[in-house]
Parts: sequence; structure tokens; C-alpha cells
Amino acid sequence: MSPALKTFTFPDGHISFTYPEAWTVRTVLPPDGLAGVEAIVADASGNDLLTLANGVNAGCTGGPVSRQVFDQAAVPGMTAPNGTEPSFGFVAESYGKGDAFFMGLTDPRSLKEGEGVSSWCNLVPTANGGLFTRVHFNDPGFPNKGAAKAWMATDQYAQLKALLLSLNYA
Repeated sequence: MSPALKTFTFPDGHISFTYPEAWTVRTVLPPDGLAGVEAIVADASGNDLLTLANGVNAGCTGGPVSRQVFDQAAVPGMTAPNGTEPSFGFVAESYGKGDAFFMGLTDPRSLKEGEGVSSWCNLVPTANGGLFTRVHFNDPGFPNKGAAKAWMATDQYAQLKALLLSLNYA
């Protein structure tokens, strides 16, 4: 049975999402006077699970990595101003020091698999700047790719994915 859901809408009224009613969302201003508002989603125990920053104006830079995509899906409620439909993704990237794991929204180009692809960018353009999403993992996120894939079978993974897929820009 699916948990009951609540809806959070950012203060500017543009971006909303649904989340399990036992979870909480708090808003904070980004550090160092950066633009936007951050929404931090925590589980019923108070563990921070996800940060979403709305109205940000930073960009992405990256270098070549080796990427394996574990999961991806379209997020139709978040069409970018240029017509691009951001995607949900869960990936592992290797760049010499082991694996790093990323989960959130991204431009579909950041879900290209293989060697020498540009590293993950979790900033998607919106009409009011951009939306940054980051699921919180420990460092390292998982001891190996097998553990990351096993996490995909948990309720927490399903709930985080459903939250990210529910994102809507009005």
C-alpha cells in the first residue's frame, strides 16, 4: 500500500512535489547569499534525504568520467524553457578514486553511459533560474555498485524516485 502523500510548493509558487506524509520539508536560504530557496526533505526519523534548490543561478562544470546508469525516467512536469524535458536518474560514476553515486533530476545528456562522458550535472533550467536536486548519500554512498542496485529495491528508493518524478513547474 502506498503511503499517504502531502504536497510542498516552493514560496514563489512555481515548483511543487508530493512526498510521504511522515516525511518533513523545511526551507532555508542557500549559503553565502546565493540566489534561491532550498527545500530539505527528511524522513520520519529526521534524517535529511534530499535537497532541492529552486531559483538558483549557478552552472555545472565537469570532467570526463565513466558512467553506469541504474535507472532513469522522464519528468514531464518539469519541461525546461528551451523545451528539454529533464530526466530522473540514478547513476554511478568512476573517475579514478572509486565510484560516486548520484540521484536526482538532470538534463537527459547527463544520462549518457560509457567512458569519457561529462560528469553528472543536477541543475535543470527553469523559467525562474534553475532547480538543483541532490539525494544525500554517505561518502562513499555505497560500498559498491551491487549495494547501490540492491538499495533500488527498498521503500526509501521508491519514495525518493516518486517524489522526484512528481516535480511540477507551474
